[in-house]
Amino acid sequence: MIDWQTLQEKLPLLDEYHLQRMEQELGPSVFARLLRLFIEDGQQLGKTLELAFLDHSWAQMALSCHSLKSACGSYGALRCQYLSEKLEQSCNQQDEVTISQQYKAWQSALAATLVAAQDRLK
Repeated sequence: MIDWQTLQEKLPLLDEYHLQRMEQELGPSVFARLLRLFIEDGQQLGKTLELAFLDHSWAQMALSCHSLKSACGSYGALRCQYLSEKLEQSCNQQDEVTISQQYKAWQSALAATLVAAQDRLK
């Protein structure tokens, strides 16, 4: 069985095929505007999740992860989507050791994803 750490490392930050399809369907200007919104929302949700983590508010973290999972899926941010799902599950189980490990992996993935999304706008 593959553990979450091994699997998340194999997932792309952004699914380029998904992004290209979005851009073709929406047009370049609408796509760019939506991608900027994704970046802004990701930064805001990242701060919200950080505060909940520091406060040990597992229920709030689970809610934030649920929102992140959906948003990341919409933009093809596969690694963040996967880690959001796993972190949500750990928060619901109140597994503090796993929460800490997954949160750190999620933070790193989010930062890299937002940089990749920003680069995609250039």
